[in-house]
Amino acid sequence: RVACWAGDPIGQYGDVIAADGPAREEWIEAAFAEIGRQEDIGFLCLRGLRADSAIAAWAARRGIALGPSAETPVLDTTAYSCLDGFMADDWPLAKRNAKRMRKFDSLGGMNFEIVGPGQEAAALVAKAFAFKREWLAARGLYGRAFNDSRMENCLVEFAGDASASSGLAVSHLIVDGETAAIEIGFRRGGRHYAYMGTFAPDFAKHSPGFVVTELTIRDCVEQGIAEYDPLPPAAEYKLAWSNARIAVHDYGIVLGWGGYLSLVVAAWARPAAKRLFERLPLKIRQKLRK
Repeated sequence: RVACWAGDPIGQYGDVIAADGPAREEWIEAAFAEIGRQEDIGFLCLRGLRADSAIAAWAARRGIALGPSAETPVLDTTAYSCLDGFMADDWPLAKRNAKRMRKFDSLGGMNFEIVGPGQEAAALVAKAFAFKREWLAARGLYGRAFNDSRMENCLVEFAGDASASSGLAVSHLIVDGETAAIEIGFRRGGRHYAYMGTFAPDFAKHSPGFVVTELTIRDCVEQGIAEYDPLPPAAEYKLAWSNARIAVHDYGIVLGWGGYLSLVVAAWARPAAKRLFERLPLKIRQKLRK
């Protein structure tokens, strides 16, 4: 039996709540050992561990890496006292985005807003999922989380609940009265996590996703948010807005003899199947997705 993070695959990162101190790793070891005894768990599949997480040191010592490490290219905004200081730096995408914004103005005007939890946020999250599914289908890509209706239902309900203190922040780019791009984000502990970005197919050729990213980062600087985290992997468009990188690891931890088969599946069989799928021709991938 395999245990994974609560909320998987919705959560992009995993961690434990454990006070810092010399006994932290002992507490973590004891906690997972107890889980193994109570639920007959043979294997822990711990994905998405930032190098600065509470569990990172214990998992690195105790676990086996599930594939190569990834990186999240974060933007540390503490170096900027104001937006002018941030904009004065020579960001690679800034000039291109300026042209895109002028184009949007010529198409009927551009507006940008960040929406907190409520009915509007719930509607935007639902629209973002529709955009994302269409994008995945067109490219024959498989998204495990997007094939599970519970993920969308959960996040839509979450977005609509203003009492949940979730830190939800939905970035919304509007061109000529129509939604051009949406970025679902969460703000917590001085960080903005760019959870999922999507764009309307009708505006795809104008790259509105790049614009909504920059405008969201500008708002983070103005609001005094210390870090913008676009989440791994470290794609080029994320690197273009970063000044630091943080390693992110996946680990498997065997708690009993039965866990070794799960380790083989998680560390080798599943990644091999994913690589094989990605190498198939587009039409075959689109059929297999169904």
